[in-house]
Amino acid sequence: MIRFLLSLFIPFRWFIEKMGADYNQFIRILQLKLTIDNRSMKGLGNNSKNATENVLIKQSFSQIFIGLFFGLFLILVKSAFTFYYFSHTFLMVMMAMMIISQFTSILFDTSENVIIQPLPIKGNTVSLARNAHVFLYLSTMAFNLSVVSIIVASFKFGIISGLIFIFTIFLNVLFTLSLANMMYLGIMRLASGEKLKNLLMYFQIVIAIFFMAAYQFGLNMVDKTQITDMVLPVYWFTYLIPPAFFSGMVEAISTLNFDRSHLIFIGEALALPVVAIFFIGKYLTPVFTRKLMDLEQGDRVSKVKIETSRNSFYFRMMSFIFVPRKDEKAAFKLIWKMTGRERQFKQTFLPSLGYIVIMMIIPFFTKSFNYSELIQSDRYLLILYIFIFVGVTLSGAMSTGNNQQVSWVFKTMPIESPAIYFKGTIKAAFARFFMPIYVLLTILLCTVWGLWILPDAAIALLAIYLFSLLAYYLSKPTFPFTMEKMAFQGGGAFMKLFSLLITTVALGFLHKFLLHWFDYANLLLIPVYGAAIFYVNRFLVYKKITWIEVDSINNYS
Repeated sequence: MIRFLLSLFIPFRWFIEKMGADYNQFIRILQLKLTIDNRSMKGLGNNSKNATENVLIKQSFSQIFIGLFFGLFLILVKSAFTFYYFSHTFLMVMMAMMIISQFTSILFDTSENVIIQPLPIKGNTVSLARNAHVFLYLSTMAFNLSVVSIIVASFKFGIISGLIFIFTIFLNVLFTLSLANMMYLGIMRLASGEKLKNLLMYFQIVIAIFFMAAYQFGLNMVDKTQITDMVLPVYWFTYLIPPAFFSGMVEAISTLNFDRSHLIFIGEALALPVVAIFFIGKYLTPVFTRKLMDLEQGDRVSKVKIETSRNSFYFRMMSFIFVPRKDEKAAFKLIWKMTGRERQFKQTFLPSLGYIVIMMIIPFFTKSFNYSELIQSDRYLLILYIFIFVGVTLSGAMSTGNNQQVSWVFKTMPIESPAIYFKGTIKAAFARFFMPIYVLLTILLCTVWGLWILPDAAIALLAIYLFSLLAYYLSKPTFPFTMEKMAFQGGGAFMKLFSLLITTVALGFLHKFLLHWFDYANLLLIPVYGAAIFYVNRFLVYKKITWIEVDSINNYS
């Protein structure tokens, strides 16, 4: 498999060398990265022989499964341009989310500098191999997400159209990766060292909002008066929208329509990704490499912060609410501090909040928005329940970090059951990062719908808290911040997300039904959720998280 992936770069040897990289060194470094990924994935399961294959197969099927729903939606689209426009918009957003949540640590990884810097290797070679590493995984993901769309396109518009669509998928991946690199480099020029690392961490949210807003804007470009035919008109600004580049190219070649508009699209689709990656590799990579060295130096010379022993009022209040039992307070306080310091946790969790916020805001700026109709509706339930996705994100974010070598410290804790520690862990992260956002959201919703929705907000909070606990307790019991963030993730995360989506819809409709059944019927959910939370915290967690299970998952060496 690795040899096949490396062979894909043979036709581009001349282009790679033109960007100032040594081709042979580039291949060796890329081979090393893929080999490390391969070996790391084999350590994920108990059966190391088939672990890698299982991870790849599960992930591929999960991505194809997600693409299935989008592909079925595209069956309704009659216009080829609109069909491919939606397809490429979907791919760009999915890749942007993946770059932000999964591959940022690869782009900014400085651990390899200890080995590579003393060797006679060009900086351009290392950076280009790093981007090629991400490109391979993004291409695999984009192709899996588009399998159903490719089949549908081939039946609707012909085999040639489907083949050109596949070609533009890889152009889309190249362009999205280049755009992400330029954005990161732009922010890197504003600071250096430790300040740069903190600035990059919070810039994740800005990038997440940018791509999600672009996605929503792209969907809203469809003329709602022609919704039955899903016709996307071409305006002057359409030529500035990246998904339109690739969709115009596919339509032009598949229909042999080479008028001025389609020629512009073809030129943009072919030239911009190549020019962008060449410009980055040739001229911006040296700057990028120097900034990475600043990041490394920032780790070495960062100042030690002096912390006072006094706890904030907010911490004391959350501790009183979430951990009434004394045996959990130590873990709660420890993780409260650790989550405030762990950049990988924030880089994974905070952008997910950005996705949700932008999904809520965009509909308020559409032409069809009617305020009087809004305040008479129960759409606030959708806004409240959409935050249940936090449960899945929080569970994964709590596991990944740079503390792989200190798991033994957690093993030495003088506690009878590890469940006590895991309970304090999830509660601290939930209280510190989710509760302020939810309280602010509730205040904003009350200004629109009134104070009478407060019981509904409390019920939704109980549901979100319950599923956050379940998502964490039912996952593999890895100690917090001790798992490496892999480039390839298993299919479990996708299936868990899909299962949670179905559950969210069911809970939302149940809440909606009770709200309109009779007065105060929605309050029946409070004792139900309260009893479920009590059972999960007092019984289920002790059955699922035992020292035997923890020792089988974590590595103490």
